[in-house]
Amino acid sequence: NLIFHAVSQRYGQVILKILITFNGFDNEILALKSFQGGNVCKLYEYSFEDNVYIMERIVPARTLYESAPRNERIRIAGEIFKGLHRPDAPDRTFPTYAEWLEAGKEGTMHREDCAGLRRYLAFAERMLADLRAQYPRELLLHGDLHHENILRNEHGGYTVTDPKGVIGDPAFDLSRFILDEFRDDLTSEPEEAIIDFVRRLGDSAGIPCGGLLRCLFIETVIWLFREELAGGESLEECRPLIANMKVAYELAHISIEN
Repeated sequence: NLIFHAVSQRYGQVILKILITFNGFDNEILALKSFQGGNVCKLYEYSFEDNVYIMERIVPARTLYESAPRNERIRIAGEIFKGLHRPDAPDRTFPTYAEWLEAGKEGTMHREDCAGLRRYLAFAERMLADLRAQYPRELLLHGDLHHENILRNEHGGYTVTDPKGVIGDPAFDLSRFILDEFRDDLTSEPEEAIIDFVRRLGDSAGIPCGGLLRCLFIETVIWLFREELAGGESLEECRPLIANMKVAYELAHISIEN
């Protein structure tokens, strides 16, 4: 995409975004449109035909990670999370987590070098089925709710940007936030520290730690298989994501056993 900062006579400070290559652009616009109100940035104008939209520019736009310590990040994320999701999205406009997982499975089914990793994919499928029975709500989720998409605004609060749009239970929408808290490296801190963070985040958002840890594992499998391996990335290039997935697998087992 091409992204420009601009000043509009009608709207003031804006972002102008123009599609260059297909990446779910229609859903990006529809997600912004569906999330209007509350803490989400405003969508001003858009054109599906021209693959362009204009949205609110957040200033000073310091990310949540940059502008608050960990305990404060947990509190702010919990407050934003509770008022974020939308119950009235069309069911088939956006993908589901099951479809994301299936896309990763289908996209790597002919890769012989992935054979040793497929047990994680099978485990994620079974875990997703169990979680959907436990967390059955079908709401519109942000789909990419991490620190860089939570920006400090000119009023001293925080505005959420760049929703991708996926259907599922809100429990799934904190996985990206957990990963980003550790800079996408779950090997960077002891497992006890990750569990402590997830427990406190879960308390703030009203979701049990065990459920969040299982959602985290599913997220790491989707990221590895759907977003990287299905796109042709090599196992060597994906080594950090594989390490993340294995840590998340162990954490998910801890949550199941407890």
